[in-house]
Amino acid sequence: MAGEFRNDLGGQGVIRGLSGHYRSGASSLGKEFFAPCLKYCSAYRRAVGYFSSKALLAWLEVLPRFATESVTIHLLISPELSDEDRDALEKALNEEERQQLRKVSVERLLQETLEDSSLPKAIKARVRLFAWMVANDHLILRFAFPEHVEQPGIFHEKIGVFQFPWGDHVAFTGSANESEHGYERNYESIDVYRSWIVGDEERVRIKQEQFEEAWSAKAVGLKVLPLSPESAALIRSKAPNEKPVVASKNGFTLPSVKEKPTDYGHEPEEPLKHINVKNQWRHQDEAVAQFLEVKHGVLEMATGTGKTRTAIQALTALDTQGQIDGIIISTDGTDLLDQWRKEIEFWAIKRPQPYRVLRHFAQHHELGEFALNPKRAVLVISREQLASLFSRLEPAQKERLIIIQDEVHGLGSPSLRSQLAGQHQAFGYRLGLSATPEREYDQGGTQFIFDEIGEVFFEFGLEEAIERGILCEFDYIPLTYLLTDSDRQRLRQVYAKRSARQREGKPMTQQELWTELARVYKTAEKKPEVFADFLQQNPQIIESAIIFVEDKAYGEPILETLHNYTYRYRTYYAEDDRRNLVDFAKGKIDCLVTCHRISQGIDIRNLKNVILFSSARARLETIQRIGRCLRSDPNSPDKRAIVIDFVRSTEDDESEFNADDDRCMWLSELSQIRRVE
Repeated sequence: MAGEFRNDLGGQGVIRGLSGHYRSGASSLGKEFFAPCLKYCSAYRRAVGYFSSKALLAWLEVLPRFATESVTIHLLISPELSDEDRDALEKALNEEERQQLRKVSVERLLQETLEDSSLPKAIKARVRLFAWMVANDHLILRFAFPEHVEQPGIFHEKIGVFQFPWGDHVAFTGSANESEHGYERNYESIDVYRSWIVGDEERVRIKQEQFEEAWSAKAVGLKVLPLSPESAALIRSKAPNEKPVVASKNGFTLPSVKEKPTDYGHEPEEPLKHINVKNQWRHQDEAVAQFLEVKHGVLEMATGTGKTRTAIQALTALDTQGQIDGIIISTDGTDLLDQWRKEIEFWAIKRPQPYRVLRHFAQHHELGEFALNPKRAVLVISREQLASLFSRLEPAQKERLIIIQDEVHGLGSPSLRSQLAGQHQAFGYRLGLSATPEREYDQGGTQFIFDEIGEVFFEFGLEEAIERGILCEFDYIPLTYLLTDSDRQRLRQVYAKRSARQREGKPMTQQELWTELARVYKTAEKKPEVFADFLQQNPQIIESAIIFVEDKAYGEPILETLHNYTYRYRTYYAEDDRRNLVDFAKGKIDCLVTCHRISQGIDIRNLKNVILFSSARARLETIQRIGRCLRSDPNSPDKRAIVIDFVRSTEDDESEFNADDDRCMWLSELSQIRRVE
């Protein structure tokens, strides 16, 4: 019978006792399905037609549990309208006004609930907890608006997916809304799909994919908008400053500094700063422990969270245990290779039995010396030279070596795939490092990385790093630009080229089309003018700033604009500009204009601002670039970064290729993450 749960396995036993269908009358949807799922889940993804204040109050009953556990809820909703809102909606002149009215409706709901002085004390406490969850991204709201017909109605999809800590998933679909009526008073029914039931796995997967497609605004005919900055600011103003940890029938209490729990069992009088620092970097110890167990795989860690330091910790453990004779470190780019050389030399000389550090990149040619005798040696080598190295090492030697592939996504390039296929497996230990190991739009390249190095065995993302205070918080400023007639002409030329290739029997791939269209948007003529106007009102933005442009020619008018405000700027386009990078890192100049050269790996902690004239469709490049300014600075503990982006105006109707909206939504959400530890 529905509702009769087994308790012998705790939460897992309860969840595995769920039925495949619930219907009002025979069952209580709220008590028998939603309550146990919310009690034990680690994540809840919900797309629903209505979300009312009554549902919010019902949710508050289970929220205290979320204060002490890492539970995330994603809600994609169409707000329930009041009679006043519905009348206004009918009089709206266009769909944009209709969307705004629906959005305002739910934001008014939040405001009224947060500021309702008539609520009982226990409910008020849980309302503050709700505000804390939203402010700290445990509960993320987005609003959905159909655009698939000329006069669309409301978003009325009703699906949900619960994820549980032990690996099970439960998906459901049916008539119930997120409302008091939907849970208890209406006559509703839902179908439930459970990942451990044969025949249900595929349905669970489909519901997960459908939700993610809608949530990421990739569903055809559906527009998705985030919470407005005004509402987000209101919620943050009502949210407690510290994470709630104690719940009771009378609400919850906040811990004092002395009561703050830790993972290390320190005495209460121990300084909080010391406790936070030790906890802050615990992910590195966890990553090393996992790598020593699996011996090969990819470490996926956000830029600035210590990938290099973690790799060196792993080397220390392996050397101490006598598991390796020598070390190979490989990546792309002279700057990053030289940075690795400096890091590893400091480590190598401090070992009880020091290592020799050899180089094979730029003007250095020490591959042969390493191949002759790799024992107690480290070779820092450019990736394009690895094939020569591998051919000179014996299988027995490789078994006692570790190879570290930094920025491992670069390993999946077509040329390296042809040179190195099947050659990494001979090494005793293989470690890949990257903030973004998967190559977007290149499944073959990604699979090659995982085949050669191993799957991702540990993840630590931007969101976690900002919450923990390892990376700094940042503000996101999108600047809107319009296409010129010349820009549109260049777009038409791209489409004409596609048509010509089609007629010739050599059709352009979708990736080729996107690349050529992206080139037009990256070099749009109005961007420098928009930037000049912004700079006039905000001249401080070019202090400690890197400006990323598509190429040297596009940077020329930007240099002219900078010259009106400062002489402390330089370019970094080629190897002969390297001194400019060094001067920038030392604070001798304020602003650096560049293209692709320092998108990854280079540590410039005093950098505060990043200005993105050029942004790739794939997130990899953007993650690397904004990561440059999110690194914390010991000399500026209150550092707050700024990311300036250029977003095409909605007045332009070229809709076949537009990555700006997706990037804008993603960066807007990241900018709302706040430190919680």
